[in-house]
Amino acid sequence: MSIEQKINGNVGILFLSDEIDLDKSPQVRENIKDLIDKVKTIEVQLSKVKYIDSSGIAALVEGMQLSKSNSKDFFLTDVSNEVMKVIQLAHLDKFFKIKSQTGKDALEGSSDPAPTPDPEPQASENVDLAPSEEKQPEQTSQDKEETQPSIRRDDEGGEDDKIKFKR
Repeated sequence: MSIEQKINGNVGILFLSDEIDLDKSPQVRENIKDLIDKVKTIEVQLSKVKYIDSSGIAALVEGMQLSKSNSKDFFLTDVSNEVMKVIQLAHLDKFFKIKSQTGKDALEGSSDPAPTPDPEPQASENVDLAPSEEKQPEQTSQDKEETQPSIRRDDEGGEDDKIKFKR
């Protein structure tokens, strides 16, 4: 993980990348606290974050709460798809102020090769997928009656309601 701070006037931007996990989340907390002391608005840029776990999310929540208690604005910007999925899974998308989403996976912006999709399933050699050249003979209505199951009510019998099943 790499962390970079940039200050533009009253706006402090924290650029995060790679993975934010239990080992890296204390660094995220410290950098957010540092920015809160220096600027009025904090933006955490997440477009290059490939993975974030619950401790990383907790660091962001703590940063937002600390910002709020110090009357500072706190935003998440350019949120990658991976991070957005975790935020939505935790139902925090209504809680965080999200300025923008990348709409892309963080992997797309890296030099790592993209994962290859699974190959299309192939037909078994034992199954003929080609349409049959032979036409089936047309069934007459009498054949259909005999081969297709049917249920009908026998109203001819008078008072007793009987249902006849024919196979």
